[in-house]
Amino acid sequence: MMPFVKALTAEMKKQHKNYFHSRMIYVSLFVWPFLSFVTTYYSFKVFNIEKSKISYITSENMIVYLLLGYMCMSFFRSLVQSAWNFSFERISGTLELIYLSPVNRAAVLLGNAISSLFESVFVMLIFSILVLIIKGEVLLIKILPCITVFLIVTAMAVAWGMFLNSLFLFSRDSDFLFTVLEEPMEIFSGVKVPTILFPVWAKAISVFFPLTYAIEAVRRVVLTGSTLYEIRGFVVTGVVIIAILLVLISTMIKIVERHMRITGNITLF
Repeated sequence: MMPFVKALTAEMKKQHKNYFHSRMIYVSLFVWPFLSFVTTYYSFKVFNIEKSKISYITSENMIVYLLLGYMCMSFFRSLVQSAWNFSFERISGTLELIYLSPVNRAAVLLGNAISSLFESVFVMLIFSILVLIIKGEVLLIKILPCITVFLIVTAMAVAWGMFLNSLFLFSRDSDFLFTVLEEPMEIFSGVKVPTILFPVWAKAISVFFPLTYAIEAVRRVVLTGSTLYEIRGFVVTGVVIIAILLVLISTMIKIVERHMRITGNITLF
């Protein structure tokens, strides 16, 4: 009986260490049910669209409105998922090879972000274009503003992907990062529900996601025919966000390199 009990307890301890190797796991276990609740609540809560002062939401263009949100979401979500998958390379030891070679670290992060973006959103982009063609009567598109917004949104998504790669690669608990970035980005960026209808606390969270600004800009140029002058605020905001992310990426790489030289360990936090 004793050998059986010892084997049982040993296996339980081993699995506990495997699945609960970080205290952040317990935070994740709390955050995930909470986010699921918030998602359900805001999916079924009745919003008074008529009093929201959002002129470009109508019953005729609701499909396009939601489609644009999910199209932008596919850009940013694909990079969250790719960064999460990329982090598993640390387990196989390949990431250490990056730091043992003269390869440019930022180039590795950029290559992963660009590749993941275009491979993941290709089908969604084609589908979205087909729907927009079919629903062309509700669109008010000006070519130059659309091209400008598309380029800035793409650059923002790539920079966001590089930043996430830098976080996920050096985190001991990438599952926690995935939990706090994947679902909240869809909830608080206005993919389904306009951020203007959010309570103050939810609006404060939405400010931290680049996707929030991307969705609003895309919807304005497609549904209201906004000019370059009218979207100048987004252009400036987009450039600032990209610059901030690039600075954070560079800083993260330097911090981890310094940490690795001192400790010999690539894991930063």
